[in-house]
Amino acid sequence: MRITGGQWRGRTLLMPKSDAVRPTQDRVREALFGLLQPVLPGATFLDLFAGSGAVGLEALSRGAREATFLERDRTVFTTLLRNLAAFGVEAHHARNADTLRLLGVAADAPETPRRPLPLALPSATIVFADPPYLWAKENGFGELAKALVAHGLPEPGGFLVAEFDHRTDPEPLPGFTLLRDRAYGKTRLAIWRRDA
Repeated sequence: MRITGGQWRGRTLLMPKSDAVRPTQDRVREALFGLLQPVLPGATFLDLFAGSGAVGLEALSRGAREATFLERDRTVFTTLLRNLAAFGVEAHHARNADTLRLLGVAADAPETPRRPLPLALPSATIVFADPPYLWAKENGFGELAKALVAHGLPEPGGFLVAEFDHRTDPEPLPGFTLLRDRAYGKTRLAIWRRDA
């Protein structure tokens, strides 16, 4: 897998040897960043289910000012750290954390989504969510979006981008406007703008 555009275009990424990761394909990343390019320069980017870090690194390559990466799986997180080191991105931008539990939307998480986060997350212009497809199909993005907004994410006027299975329809999210919904093979991308 390679970075598809920007200053690091063509550079190779390490991929974890794990079934826990479903990498965002090159053509999907190209389509995503083609849509985000007008708002990407100087943006802050939060990659919630980071895997190898490909999407967040692509954001940095194409002009984002800063990216923060969350990844639950320890083995995958090790690969993420190696990728960040190879690209000169400081490791403090990555957290080995379960996004769903952190935000209080996992099935076994306490029902207090407005409690302070155990890990401080920086503000973000763009939040990218690529959870397991089955989780997205069963739960949608409504509770995740509500929990994000409770913690000020993304910034008002910022963007929530979701990647999920092409057979799943994006739902309306209170406080957001759906700007884009398109399938790329078996992958679907939706982009919502948080209302100001």
